[in-house]
Amino acid sequence: MQDTPQVILQASPVTDSVNAGRALTVKAHRQVSAVQVKKDSVNKSSTENMPANQTGLAQDTDSFFTSSGKAKQVNFFGSHELKVIHRDPQPLNRNTPDWIFPLLILIIVSFAWLRAFYNKYFMQIITALFNNNLTNQIVRDENILVQRASIVLNIVFNLVAALFLYFVSVHFNWSLDGMSYGLNRYIFFALLVSAAYTLKFLLLKIGGYLFRLDKEMATYIFNIFLINNAIGILLIPVVLLLAFSTLLSASLVIYISGVLVAGGFLYRIARGIAAAFSSPAFSPYYLFLYLCALELAPLIVLLKILNQA
Repeated sequence: MQDTPQVILQASPVTDSVNAGRALTVKAHRQVSAVQVKKDSVNKSSTENMPANQTGLAQDTDSFFTSSGKAKQVNFFGSHELKVIHRDPQPLNRNTPDWIFPLLILIIVSFAWLRAFYNKYFMQIITALFNNNLTNQIVRDENILVQRASIVLNIVFNLVAALFLYFVSVHFNWSLDGMSYGLNRYIFFALLVSAAYTLKFLLLKIGGYLFRLDKEMATYIFNIFLINNAIGILLIPVVLLLAFSTLLSASLVIYISGVLVAGGFLYRIARGIAAAFSSPAFSPYYLFLYLCALELAPLIVLLKILNQA
């Protein structure tokens, strides 16, 4: 019987390398699977230990991408208690133009500069507001530094008073012959305040010269400066509230500030009458004419104009 030939298969080097590669691939796949299982268990345990608010965030993080690999929109603000009222941006105050902010910065910087470089004389002016003897001494001494501080405060008063009138006109819808609610309206009020007090001071100077009451008129003019300075300082927070505050009603702020301005006006009249009684050349007749011509009459005309606006 013929022997069947035996075929001995010898592994070639290529076959050995392929088998080794397959073994390494299987081993690496098993290691990756073990690491992934361990990672999933760790993530699951950490998610279970998270607070409720962080758990939802972690779940949302896993859903950033769709199955196709594209990013999808995730709403992070859907579970809070805040309710949406307006879909569009809402202006803080529609009656506050952009030019008001730099104007307020200028007013505050002027006041801060005065406090920094003329603080001593500023305190003298504030003290003289309630001390007639100090007022008379300042007028007699004619201190140039006190006069500079008073001039700066008077400029602040003009700016603030004009801005206050602007807000009042906007709130009560004064027509003013069709003048728009812009910078030109504020400039109009600034010129009006400056012209009114300039004319008043000129008439007081002329009256003091004609009736030989220069000293008394100088004291009274300085009293007007003092009251105006105090009103200007008090109106700074008022215009800030009218410009930017939404917590307080504009009508309430205007009425309260109107009471303060009226109180300052009455206090100025009272100080003027007290200065007139202390003068040797006091005349009740001249005092009555002055009050009617330069104090009450302009106020009545102004109120009539405002009622028709």
